Amino acid sequence: MPLGDKHQKKDVEAALKRAEKAGLKVTHDKNRHRWGWLICCPCNKSELVYCTPRNTGDAANRIDQFTEKHRSCA
Repeated sequence: MPLGDKHQKKDVEAALKRAEKAGLKVTHDKNRHRWGWLICCPCNKSELVYCTPRNTGDAANRIDQFTEKHRSCA
């Protein structure tokens, strides 16, 4: 992620950094309620990341689960 593309919620930002370290691609694409995407390039699966999730802990857990599931193919 380029500088300035940080997620405003610290729990979600930490989960996105963990996903990047695992080899997944994080794209910032601000469009209404969407902040961006978490993409696993080898298997072409993606996970939506919201700007203002209802529960930041749940959103971070969802990102971590996607990361664990796709760590082997990234």
